Amino acid sequence: MPSPTNISGEKPAGQVFHLPVRSKMLSMAEAAAHLGLPERRMKLLSLLGTGPARTQTPDGKIAYRREDLELYLTALHEKADISGMEMTRRRSQAAASRQRALELVQIGSRTGFPDPDPFMMLATGAEARQHACFFIIKVMALFGLIMLCISSTPLLRAHFN
Repeated sequence: MPSPTNISGEKPAGQVFHLPVRSKMLSMAEAAAHLGLPERRMKLLSLLGTGPARTQTPDGKIAYRREDLELYLTALHEKADISGMEMTRRRSQAAASRQRALELVQIGSRTGFPDPDPFMMLATGAEARQHACFFIIKVMALFGLIMLCISSTPLLRAHFN
């Protein structure tokens, strides 16, 4: 069977398949360095169920995709009403310190980290406080319900006897 040809009589180029590229997963420490945050803040955000979208590696550790981190950064900057150009300018100014922090994380060093990004500390601090408030309210409601169930039983027995 002859191969297909174009109207001009030339054979078409081979078909190109675009396969999805798996992005490199970053550990919690690497993601914190990428965002310009201390690792403790990333752990707090993860504990409160906020922060960038996260996944788990096959061995059960928390991991982050670069695309999710960039989406999270964009959302924080939009929430603060900072333009995309200003975000890009700030990120490019801090690129060298982020790269240095990422290299320190990859070699396992615990000292020499650059100062965290002040904007990220403020933005994630507000988010952490908001989610912590809801978490505390839930804990207090659960504690109150448990206390109500535990304490009402002896009171009812004393009242009706």
